[in-house]
Amino acid sequence: MQKFAPLACALTLFLAACSAPQPTSPALPAPQDTPAPQTDVAAEGVATEQETAAATAALEALSLNPAPVGAASVRPDGTLLVGEAPMFPMGFYHVSWAAERSVQVQKRLRDMHAVADLGFNTMNVTMFDPEADLQQFGQLLDAAHGRGMKLFVEDFGDVSINTFKTHPATLGWMIADDCNARITPEELERRHLATKALDPHHLTYTSMAISYSNSHPEFFGRADAVGNQSYPVGPAGYGDSLTVVYPVMQRLVAESARTGTLPIANLQSFRWPGGRYPTATELNSMTNQALGAGVKGILYYTYLDNANDLATYTGLRTELKKLAAEIKLLAPVLLNGQRQTLALTGNLGEARATLWTHGGRRYLQVLSLNETQRQSVKVTVPGGATTLTPLFAGRAKSLTLKAGAVTGSLTPLTAQWYEVR
Repeated sequence: MQKFAPLACALTLFLAACSAPQPTSPALPAPQDTPAPQTDVAAEGVATEQETAAATAALEALSLNPAPVGAASVRPDGTLLVGEAPMFPMGFYHVSWAAERSVQVQKRLRDMHAVADLGFNTMNVTMFDPEADLQQFGQLLDAAHGRGMKLFVEDFGDVSINTFKTHPATLGWMIADDCNARITPEELERRHLATKALDPHHLTYTSMAISYSNSHPEFFGRADAVGNQSYPVGPAGYGDSLTVVYPVMQRLVAESARTGTLPIANLQSFRWPGGRYPTATELNSMTNQALGAGVKGILYYTYLDNANDLATYTGLRTELKKLAAEIKLLAPVLLNGQRQTLALTGNLGEARATLWTHGGRRYLQVLSLNETQRQSVKVTVPGGATTLTPLFAGRAKSLTLKAGAVTGSLTPLTAQWYEVR
């Protein structure tokens, strides 16, 4: 992949995709952890472990197989299945060739381990060469399997497919990036069919950018999984708002539902030229907006490309680790629960509420989409409610039950989760 200068638009942006290590290779600098900026919860209060323990234990009892093995397919509702077990793919792109040439192999492997250490389970990884890199990429797959990781291989040549299609860490093949800008729907389908003819047991994957005005329906149904790119955090004077994430991911989910496609959110973990990395609060908001919209997987762009490297920029590490752990807990609910968008009233109307029902329990997510102003909200829960329990320790809690309705106020870009009983 390679990165271009940012382009502001009224909705979202898109990105163009973008031998064993020798002992004499230069050593890679070890990344240093630094705390990520924390969500401003001072005026809201923070959930304690004691408050959340029972609700968290109930989710842990539902936990999915963390490292399923077998053929990959897509359930009619858009859920990824690996060996018939549901899986929420969550991880990063890795533009592996962007590393310094003398340490490319080492860095690709080490970054995979770093992503696994953060709690993620998936990467979309480039090959250095479709044939010369086979041995070293095979070693990467071996190591990924040992960590319970799955890889999308950013290559769809016959040699790569025939070499890696039986590897247990293979999740699928990236057959196009920015497909709506670079190829025709017919070409996408041609690549999909050619890839599936060689490997019917893994996914084909493409990504693009959906806008308010065009969700590009002609590209859906021509690949097993579609990633939707939303990268709104730009340099000073940039035109986009973080509020674009929710509606464009809604459109992704709607188009995917129509065609039985796996909807994956491609969210921003990089900085545009002249810009900055997202803050922890912004990263949390983008992630939760995508979850509320109903996506079935998340791949952040990017852990590495030719202008960004999260191994050296560690400011998001704490937030990323929290999000990975929370979504791992939520995965059974997100994949197997019944999702319902709830009516919500408030002073500015820039908030969203979503209810999931699974295993006789209900889970409520309430989001503020406003970047500057506090939102006063009121949510009526279908079937009523008698208790409201915060779900995640260390996260903001400001909502209460009053006469059966969930009410309170949210600081800008806050996402709050509760079990409702």
